[in-house]
This record gives sequence, structure tokens and C-alpha cells, in this order.
Amino acid sequence: MRARLAAIVIVLACVGFAASSRAYAVPDDEIRSAFSRFVDANNAHDLDGVGKLLADSADFLWISRGDVVRERGAALDRFREVFLSSWRIDPDWSTFEALGLDDRTVEVFVRVDISTHAPARTAQMNVLLVRTAHGWRVLHIFVSNLPPESAACDTPGRGCA
Repeated sequence: MRARLAAIVIVLACVGFAASSRAYAVPDDEIRSAFSRFVDANNAHDLDGVGKLLADSADFLWISRGDVVRERGAALDRFREVFLSSWRIDPDWSTFEALGLDDRTVEVFVRVDISTHAPARTAQMNVLLVRTAHGWRVLHIFVSNLPPESAACDTPGRGCA
């Protein structure tokens, strides 16, 4: 009897540990909407709109093409420069994933095409969103280029290794 009770306690402890280590449930519609508003403000070159979606934090970080931008004010200055050119982000919504890190933090992963004057480049965009009193805000932006063959390898039947 004691052995069975001990086994039940151990199993419950393991289940509790596993449950507590899982990613948090993500309000997918809210996250997709927040990210979509961020993309739309970028594509409209709406500096005010982008500014309202950036977290007002000294921990703000934006890394893209080797450039590192820290703090919201510096990011707005960089967006102001970037918005002088024709620039567009087109997410591949079929690759959109959101991972809840805790009840106030979600990381978004999505493949995007970023176009300027040259042909679009395919990139992986990771955005860390934090829940604030004013809704979801962007705290970190990481954009990494993907090699051209990686897009082809996602297509079924391409035979990529």
C-alpha cells in the first residue's frame, strides 16, 4: 500500500513538473493581430503607428543585417531613416508561430520577404512581444537572412537534404 502511494506521489510530482515547464498558452488571435498591426504600420511607413507598438523600455533591441539598435528612441530614429526608402515586409502567414514564454511574453517566429529597391530578400523574423497596460508591445526584433535554397527546401518534392 505504501509503495503504491509513493508511486502515485512520484507520478503526480512528475506530471506537475512537466505541466509547469510547458510553454504558456498563447492568445493566438491577439498575438497575430498585434504582429499584423506592426507589419501594417511598417508597410505604411507610419512612424507614429510603429512608435505606439514599440515597448518603451531600455531593454528594447533590434538586430538586422548586422545593425544593432538599442532603446525605443534609437529605433524610432532608425525607422525614420528606413521609411525614406520604399520598403515593405510581407509575412508568410503559413509559417507564423507564437510561443508563450510566460503570461506576459510571447515570441513570434515568421518567415518574411523584405523588399526595398532590389528584389525581396527572404528572412526569418523573430519578434518578442510583451503584454503591457496598453496591450502587446514589441520589445525585441531579430531579422536573419535565409539563404535562397532554404526557401526552395520548404517546398515539398524539392529533394533537399
